[in-house]
Amino acid sequence: MSSYYYLLSGLPEIKVSDTKAKYDLSFITGNIIESLVGKDEKYFNYLVYQEDNKNLIRVLARQKGLFCPYTSHIVPSTFSEETLEKPELISNLPKYMVKFIEESKRLEWDSVRHMENYLLGLYYEEMINSKCSFIQKYATYMRDLKNVLVALNARALGFTGEAIHKELIGDYPLITALTKSSANDFGVGRDIPYIVTFVDAFNTDEIIDLSDIERIEFSLVSDFLDKEVSTKTFTTENLFSYYILLCYAFKFNSRNEEEGKAYIDTLTNSLREEIIIS
Repeated sequence: MSSYYYLLSGLPEIKVSDTKAKYDLSFITGNIIESLVGKDEKYFNYLVYQEDNKNLIRVLARQKGLFCPYTSHIVPSTFSEETLEKPELISNLPKYMVKFIEESKRLEWDSVRHMENYLLGLYYEEMINSKCSFIQKYATYMRDLKNVLVALNARALGFTGEAIHKELIGDYPLITALTKSSANDFGVGRDIPYIVTFVDAFNTDEIIDLSDIERIEFSLVSDFLDKEVSTKTFTTENLFSYYILLCYAFKFNSRNEEEGKAYIDTLTNSLREEIIIS
């Protein structure tokens, strides 16, 4: 386990919901990568791949003539826009991306969202099967959290059964509960206690503010990370935790409110269209 005392000490303080707190995320990411030792860079890359996933989806969606909410190449990223156009030439492409690209050659997608869900299923699975305990736990937590949110949102829009299943990520026991249970908490409240917070947010007569949902997510992820790194000072886990929270702060503090609303409206409307079609 590596120690990153000097690196962490020199990184900016994380301030969420402070528009004056601006972060050069690309510079910070590059600085972190340059300082990593051993296999830490390999595992840290999984955190950066979150943006590479979106960039890859954008490239493939364009090739397939599908609408994509990602209108430009996102940075920081591991792979450039030019290299993603010819992924077969990338020597260090992660295995899950290689598999996804090959599968995409034969699969037909209903929407970009379903394409992205398939990619995320492979992404989380590879992280969960990695040899880094922190990455395993983080991926497991985030996959569950994302699926719970999607299931609640889908149900609020009138989805049931197989229609919900199509919106979820991966194939594991939680998916069955989120697909088949009619209970408010899908019958998983004991194992996933935070679901009650989201249930309350969705069970309201008011229009759901997805920015509020995002902030609940941030709070939950922050609590999860605190438990994972609370007894470990300046370690790899602390560095990874810092970066995860920094990415949230960067997103919240730099988001153009109108652009964010337009993006959320696009996703919500695409879900509603599926209800009408089905």
